[in-house]
Amino acid sequence: FQAEDGIRDRSPSRGLGDVYKRQVPVNQLQSRMVKNFFETHDKYLDSVFYDASAWSVSNFYNMKHKALKSFDPNKLERLDNIVVNNQRVSKSNYAYILDWDDYNTPAALNHLHKNGVISYSAYKRFSIKVNEDSDVKSFNRGTVMVPVSKQKVDSEKLFEVVKSTQEKFNIPVFSTETGYSSSGIDLGSNFFRINKKVKVAMLIGDGVSSYEAGEVWHLLDTRVHIPLTKIRLNQFNRISLDKYTTLVMVSGTYNQISDSGIKKIKDWVGKGNTLITIGSASSWAIKKEVVKESLVETKNDTIFSRKRYIDAREYSGRERIGGSILKVDLDLTHPLAFGYRDQSIPVYKNNNVFLNKSKSDYSSVAIYSKNPHIDGYVSKKNMENNLKGAASLIVSDSGSGRVVLFADNPNFRGTWYGTNKLFLNAIFFGVNISVPK
Repeated sequence: FQAEDGIRDRSPSRGLGDVYKRQVPVNQLQSRMVKNFFETHDKYLDSVFYDASAWSVSNFYNMKHKALKSFDPNKLERLDNIVVNNQRVSKSNYAYILDWDDYNTPAALNHLHKNGVISYSAYKRFSIKVNEDSDVKSFNRGTVMVPVSKQKVDSEKLFEVVKSTQEKFNIPVFSTETGYSSSGIDLGSNFFRINKKVKVAMLIGDGVSSYEAGEVWHLLDTRVHIPLTKIRLNQFNRISLDKYTTLVMVSGTYNQISDSGIKKIKDWVGKGNTLITIGSASSWAIKKEVVKESLVETKNDTIFSRKRYIDAREYSGRERIGGSILKVDLDLTHPLAFGYRDQSIPVYKNNNVFLNKSKSDYSSVAIYSKNPHIDGYVSKKNMENNLKGAASLIVSDSGSGRVVLFADNPNFRGTWYGTNKLFLNAIFFGVNISVPK
């Protein structure tokens, strides 16, 4: 197999999205692990899966790969230890730049927030001279820029914070002495928007998936180091949401939320805040008219037929998606897709939530591809009637705020690193997301 590890050259850069390619032979002592890591399947002996039927690990990390029929090991260099060593940032009197493509940059941005550092994010791509050798480097949408002149501390203190942030999270950080880009937007452009400190809450309790709640808690607490307030549903009516910027609702029934509670959520979102729903919580938000979106209507057989009683469990079970990997097409220009460079990415689906594309031309951030199957069992009925052309990720406006609806689970079991950034983008960039009319 040939895999791309997503590590671009540091100096000099060979251009946007450049990656190193690694070749992994199947004929080795760890052959079984190599196959489990890369191989996918589309044929199964059974059609009933009550848990995951897809475990191709490379897709967990959004690692692009392909099978090779042959390769010449004599023309390749054997790598026994691959360690990414980022060039240490040098002091700047103008600005520092943090590469949003790196998995740990959201945690670094949160760390800068905690230290009172003012930062902006790029909403368009640009190339600029960086570091002391003045190499021109290309930067993706979402890139974080820290201007020296905007801070409340002097340049020496700022440099110490930026340097310690890089050391703590091992991310690529660059310095620049100019605001003029070689191409794309300049650092003083209106397409750089200020990053605001976030405060996140999540609803938990009876009827809410403890697995998904734990996944969100683990991601924010352990990896990004964002404090997460967990609000029990039986206490929801007594708690004000006004101090939070983001509310997360994972899969659940939410039967305990009354009509007044639904109005409370809608009013809070309308003030400019961000509601993030995952899986069945997205269905709940649509059915309770928190958003003006719609679910795919399942087409049932119009002709009533007689089926054997003993087959009922198997018949219903085969229509359940216990855990499959699907391909979606991303709108790379949307803030929720910042940090991605490939329009096609794998997502993990372990539910039967199917969202129609939004009526807004700009709201369907991720749509299932024409041929979405990558790995795992999905019935023909679900594939043809419910998935193809449906939306995986939607942003719907509500007053001055927005609701981010995930049909799939971006944080599955703490293993899906490849889609964590979609979720984190909703948290960090939510306040700056609006739906064009």
